[in-house]
Amino acid sequence: MYCEKKSSYKIKNRKDLFVWGFVLVVMAAIAVGSAGQGPIGAGANESIGRADVGVIAGGKIQSISFKKDMRVQDALRFLGGRYQKNIVPSPRVDGVLGFTSLFDVTFEEAMDAILGTNFKYEQSSNVIKVYSKEEYKKFKEDESRMIHKVFTLYYITAEEASKLIKPVLSGAGQVQASTAAETEISGGGGSGSSGGSSLSGGGGGDSLALHDTLIVYDYPENIAKAEEVIVALDIRPKQVLVEATILSVLLTEGMSLGVDLNLLGGVSLTGAEAQTGDEYNTAVVKQTVLEQIAAGVAGTALETAGFATVGGSGLRIGVRSGNVTAFITALESITDVTVLANPKILALNKQEGSVLIGTKTGYDSQTTVSEGGTATTKVEFLKTGTQLVFRPYIGNDGYIRMDIYPKDSSLTPGKEPPEEVTAELKTNIIVRDGETIVIGGLFRDYVRTIRSQIPLLGDLPLVGAAFRSTADTVQRQEVIILLTPHIIDAADQTDGEARVADIGRKRYGARMALQWAGRARLAEDRYTEAVKYYLDGDSQAALDKVSSVLELRPTYLEALRLKERIISETAPDDVATIERVMLDVIEREEANKWLRR
Repeated sequence: MYCEKKSSYKIKNRKDLFVWGFVLVVMAAIAVGSAGQGPIGAGANESIGRADVGVIAGGKIQSISFKKDMRVQDALRFLGGRYQKNIVPSPRVDGVLGFTSLFDVTFEEAMDAILGTNFKYEQSSNVIKVYSKEEYKKFKEDESRMIHKVFTLYYITAEEASKLIKPVLSGAGQVQASTAAETEISGGGGSGSSGGSSLSGGGGGDSLALHDTLIVYDYPENIAKAEEVIVALDIRPKQVLVEATILSVLLTEGMSLGVDLNLLGGVSLTGAEAQTGDEYNTAVVKQTVLEQIAAGVAGTALETAGFATVGGSGLRIGVRSGNVTAFITALESITDVTVLANPKILALNKQEGSVLIGTKTGYDSQTTVSEGGTATTKVEFLKTGTQLVFRPYIGNDGYIRMDIYPKDSSLTPGKEPPEEVTAELKTNIIVRDGETIVIGGLFRDYVRTIRSQIPLLGDLPLVGAAFRSTADTVQRQEVIILLTPHIIDAADQTDGEARVADIGRKRYGARMALQWAGRARLAEDRYTEAVKYYLDGDSQAALDKVSSVLELRPTYLEALRLKERIISETAPDDVATIERVMLDVIEREEANKWLRR
């Protein structure tokens, strides 16, 4: 009996084992099916699709398989479950897929493949709405969706930004720009960079003093595109610092030689007496031979005059023998002038920079007479000297393209209107940031020979030199320009502190060149002593010395500051008694009586 019960128990356990094994197999099959079908829901009990990768990493899957002839809405439900997206198709979104598999696609790529060209989708927050083409067009053109946005511009003008964002706006979009600011600087008394007599146009008047502004009215997606364009364009432009060295060299050589000859009682080399004045007031003066020649005193018929440089410098020799008088002059002059300028010009990308070292000569260019007889003259100015104009274009590879216009000019004396003698060129070059370019060859050679003589006699060999004079002038002028451009991203790269220090050195040198007994020099020396006493800790001696400085120069700012500092450190209670401080307090107390708020 016992054995039979035991045997029966074993058989029952085997049946249980078989049943439990069958249950586990069924559950495993169900689990695999669930992994391929997605979340349980509408249509989940059907074999909708299968993904070979169970976990979606980074928004990508390796493969998606769809059931043959699957409906578009079913495929969207499956895709939304796989990517955890809320996809809401409209009732008009329907059709059959033309494929069964997608490989290595993102969610957006899968959506584009499923929808094809017949359907469109729009994402709003966490919901993706799918439309037919007609519904999507109607949705996009719904004017109730249009909004406006204000853009504040800092570097690009409103006019330019308005023109550049138009391609990304819809046909119904609108853009309005603020009024353009003044683009020129008044010359000190009128509108425009050249100045004028009228004050009504200067300073920009009542034009907008805020930043340039754009107001865009369009659909949200178009405004987003416009914002991308503005963000990319409204950036701080780069600058170019051009270090220019302008060297102008002028070499002038002159040579003159002449002989004045008087025969048989002509002008005496020892001079003569001459009467000046009128019949009421007369005077007898002693004239030298030079003065007589200059006055045109008549000589004999064989007299020659005007070949010697009367009153000039150089070698002058007078010879007299009996009634023969000769005066010889010889002069050679050499002038060498060098003008060196070293300006530094900072200009924005694509903006013009210029420098002029010279003069502006005014002249009457036009005269107009009205019917009433009133004459109006138009005055223009001619710029002469050394001039440099350039416009940089910064590349993205460290190179700078520049339009360059160097010019060196001068006026022709005695001409009205003035005539200009100039050497200039225009060129367009490319140079690397920090490299130096040299522009030379701007030179002029001027050779002039003047020969004055008595006809025939001046051509005679040897003795002809006594009857003629020659004056030779040779002039050579050359301008050499050296340019070194630097691309500047920030203002501190211009090394402004070093330039300020240089100015301080020059001011100090100029002060030291003053006469030692002058009030300005005495004040400088005493202030230096006051600073030394203050640094050594002798405040009383420093205060006495700075007081003597202010007696010489009451407006010496540095001395005033030092005096206030010493008083605030040594006698804080006396600070309030300083006249300047008292005046400030009184003004603040009385301000509410006259200041309108």
